[in-house]
Amino acid sequence: MFNSDNDEHWTDHAICRGADPDLFFPVGYGAPVLQEQIAAAKAICGNCPVTADCLSWALRVGEPDGIWGGTTPDERRYLRREANAPARRRLPVISVRGDVEEHRADQAA
Repeated sequence: MFNSDNDEHWTDHAICRGADPDLFFPVGYGAPVLQEQIAAAKAICGNCPVTADCLSWALRVGEPDGIWGGTTPDERRYLRREANAPARRRLPVISVRGDVEEHRADQAA
């Protein structure tokens, strides 16, 4: 990450600065023609030296639109959900009509 003590900001080093902003804000994300636009935007992000800073910013502010740090809004929602998810633990076995006891008896035999 770039140092906040000087006048530079991570956006000063983003290679998308000279690109058409519309490329990074498709009208939708599902249509095949839009998939090409998303792939083109992600290709630019893939060569950018500040992709991690960009993604971190988008996740921190909850950016709802556009391609940021090489991710779509759905991908960022997934990342936020995974980061905020509680640790998973095994659920208890629930017996319905004695199925569990019958299964255990079969295994013991």
